[in-house]
Amino acid sequence: MLGGAIQRVAPSAVQLVALRHADLPVEDARAVERVVQRERPDWIVNCAGYTQVDRAEAEPDTAQLVNAVGPANLARAARDTGARLLHISSNYVFDGRARRPYREDDPVGPLSVYVRSKLAGEEAVRDMLPQAHLIVRTQWLFGEGGPNFVATILRLARERSELKVVNDQHGRPTYAPDLAVALWKLIACDARGTVHCTNEGEATWFDVARAAIAAAGLKTPVEPCTTADMPRPAGRPPFSVLDCTHYRSIVGYPLRSWQPALGDYVALVSKPLTA
Repeated sequence: MLGGAIQRVAPSAVQLVALRHADLPVEDARAVERVVQRERPDWIVNCAGYTQVDRAEAEPDTAQLVNAVGPANLARAARDTGARLLHISSNYVFDGRARRPYREDDPVGPLSVYVRSKLAGEEAVRDMLPQAHLIVRTQWLFGEGGPNFVATILRLARERSELKVVNDQHGRPTYAPDLAVALWKLIACDARGTVHCTNEGEATWFDVARAAIAAAGLKTPVEPCTTADMPRPAGRPPFSVLDCTHYRSIVGYPLRSWQPALGDYVALVSKPLTA
């Protein structure tokens, strides 16, 4: 999803080499070394990720390979060739106990196998590239090209007579194309370190579901419920809103609010098919 968006909004002056998992499995150290040595990039952008949060509880080795070993392989190859590495990470590294949006230097507290693997990836990147890394944490991503909460809600709203959606987890919905543009801006600014980047505005999953259904012109009722009402294998932080002040200080302005971004996405995926 994010990789495709990055391709679509790439600046015309950039020579971009886009690789799928079939082209470059990041968990294969030799393959990573071979490709990076061949291409000699200025930047490596890592959009690869094992994102099945609940499945990771039963597949910890797979999550670790993609989310921790993979970034370590990329960081090692970047170090050996003088490249910089942009690595995507998650709001879920925080435990959700804060009462204000999380800043980049706030203490982390992973609640699941998935997040421990993501945090291990962050640490590997920082350790190997102390002066040449950019870690961007984002959250609640939606967009074309991959499964996401909004697409699931729209499908369920067409299949069911009513929905129940969690209303006690708080975050910032983020539209993949908006994030992709922001990543190119950070690269242009030669940003380093850790940066939080999302669309503006807080929401719960219930808020997002209700807004998506309304934007699609559907009438399916949506009822709020608690996380306890819908238990999942992996823990989620109740409050994981990211503070994006640092991003604004680098680029000069924030991303737009999530509501118009959601409207754009719903309009895109709701277009009737033409012959």
